[in-house]
Amino acid sequence: MRALLWLLLLVLSQEGERRVLWRWCGSEEVVGILHESISLPLEMPFDEEVENIIWSSHQRLATVVPEKEGHPATIMVTDPRYDGRVSFLEPTYSLHIQNLSWEDSGSYQAQVNLRTSQVSTMQQYNLRVYQRLSQPHMTVKFEIPGEEGACNISLICSVENAGLDVTYTWISWEDGADTAHEGAILRAFWRPGDKAVSYTCRASNPVSNITSRPIQAGSFCADPGYPLEKASTSFCLLAKGLLILLLFGTLAVGFWFIRVQTRGKVLRMKKLKRDRMRLRRKGRPGPSLS
Repeated sequence: MRALLWLLLLVLSQEGERRVLWRWCGSEEVVGILHESISLPLEMPFDEEVENIIWSSHQRLATVVPEKEGHPATIMVTDPRYDGRVSFLEPTYSLHIQNLSWEDSGSYQAQVNLRTSQVSTMQQYNLRVYQRLSQPHMTVKFEIPGEEGACNISLICSVENAGLDVTYTWISWEDGADTAHEGAILRAFWRPGDKAVSYTCRASNPVSNITSRPIQAGSFCADPGYPLEKASTSFCLLAKGLLILLLFGTLAVGFWFIRVQTRGKVLRMKKLKRDRMRLRRKGRPGPSLS
């Protein structure tokens, strides 16, 4: 009903002196990625001559007069929000939008007017813009009631600036088999002697799918001081080892440089003393040692 009302208003506002028959080509869902580009494909009636193509969003976006009889296409962008960001891909003059923003989300319409016919075709698009997800952040909360070290665990998965339509799935790995748990929060139970179970979080939206590194939730119950970053301990140790090697290398070069300078100074002092002794034998004043 909304689409029909929009078409009626469009007919009344455009080319009111001409009776236009509409041919509805349906609506298409299009997904775009924030700061990237997207194309809205347009189907053209190649067996008939096209007078112009009117692209609209919340208002008229651009008017395209196709190339004909050797004359280049004429393109007039009328919405300043798209100035410098849109182009029209031949031969169908599909709309290509660069550097997508959140504000580009919404409905788009392409009206194709024919020169030799009173029939105009209308194609509609619904553009949804999403951003690529960053690495999921995991939070572990646990409670030890006190009965034989048993532990209640809550695993929480989140993504910074996630936006809309994000789904979370926890995957547990035990004995070589995996089990999926839908939702951002997973609750588990652990007691001393249980097998180690690894958990990973997967965050998804229509344009990206990213999985976290695995963690063993039982480690938090067995050792309350167990940090979430403990899985990267080997990397930290490697970085510290490289830093220590670099420090020792710098000290070795420094000692070598000081030794060379000291040895050179000693040799110069010895030479000056020999020259002074030689001159004294000849009755001349010797050179200064300073």
